[in-house]
Parts: sequence; structure tokens; C-alpha cells
Amino acid sequence: MSKQDRLNKLFEEYQNEFAGEEIVLDCGNIDTRILLIGEAPGKDEVKLSQPFVGAAGKNLNKFLEVIGLMRDNIFVANSIKYRLSKINPKSGRKINRPPTKDEIEKNQGYLLKEIGIISPEIIVTLGNVPLKMVSGDKSISIGNVHGEIMKIQVLDKEYSLYPLYHPASIIYNAGLQDVYMEDVVKLKGILEK
Repeated sequence: MSKQDRLNKLFEEYQNEFAGEEIVLDCGNIDTRILLIGEAPGKDEVKLSQPFVGAAGKNLNKFLEVIGLMRDNIFVANSIKYRLSKINPKSGRKINRPPTKDEIEKNQGYLLKEIGIISPEIIVTLGNVPLKMVSGDKSISIGNVHGEIMKIQVLDKEYSLYPLYHPASIIYNAGLQDVYMEDVVKLKGILEK
């Protein structure tokens, strides 16, 4: 079975298990060197059925520009492939929310299988949720390990993991912008070796 067939089969299983959710499937170049993993799609991603197309997507595109990659050259995934939402009691509108422990556990196996299928040279996690899911370490924190290459084991294979802050974090915390860009420039150096 081809890589694409295996991925399609995995996505089909995912859609069956989480039927009824606002699912946005991962996409990109399945033969990529780099797998980028975010947390979960938001309203813009659901509307356009593509990961990282909202405000965080604009920051992601700037990041790709800095490291000299086109979006077509990478694979973009989410740890949880459906929108995590709740109703805001003040506005009555649907807003994003963090995942529960149960949601993380139910989605982790799919993410690890997806990594095994894509088999990238380097995994770049964006934020705490993908970092914890990929590393298997529930106590790890992006603030302690961002911008450092780590070796991790996923389904009997060793991978290089490069944790970055989530592109949305620099929208909410302008103080992270310089640190984020330093980490991105460092990643460019790693990729050029």
C-alpha cells in the first residue's frame, strides 16, 4: 500500500471515530523533510477546510518565508483534527477552547501513526499540546525546550523534534516575537546543514 493510501486509510478511520465533529484533515507534501504539527483547527480552518489559514496561518507563512520553504514543500498537521469549541456565555458565539486530557489521549494514537506514515526528517511542533503528544511527556513545557533539537522515539523510529511556540502565541504575546524569530532562524540553520 502506498504512503498516500495508508494516510487516506488513517484519515478515514479518524473521520469514522470522530463523525459529527468539524474535521479539517492535514495536508501537504507527504514526502516532505519537515512535518509541522499544530494543536487544532479554528473557525477559519473549518470554513476553508485547510489547516493554518487564519491569523496564525499568516504568521506560519512568514515563518516559512524566513526558512525559505514553500507551503507546498511541507506537510501541515494538527494534533487534534477537529475544532475544539465552546459557546462564549457573554457573546453566545462559538469560540476555541483547549483540549481535554481525554481528547488528547484519543487523538494521540492517530497523530503518532501519521508521523510513522509521513516519516519526516524533522518534526516541528507548534505549542505545548503537540509537543506533549509527540514527545509522550505530559510534564514538558514549550517555555523550557523551544528552539532546541530533541531526539524522540515514535513507533520504534527515532526522529528529530524541534519545538516552537505556536504562531498564534505571538499574536497574544508580542514579547515572544523576538524569541520566536530567533528560533525560526536557528531552524533555518539546522535545515541548511
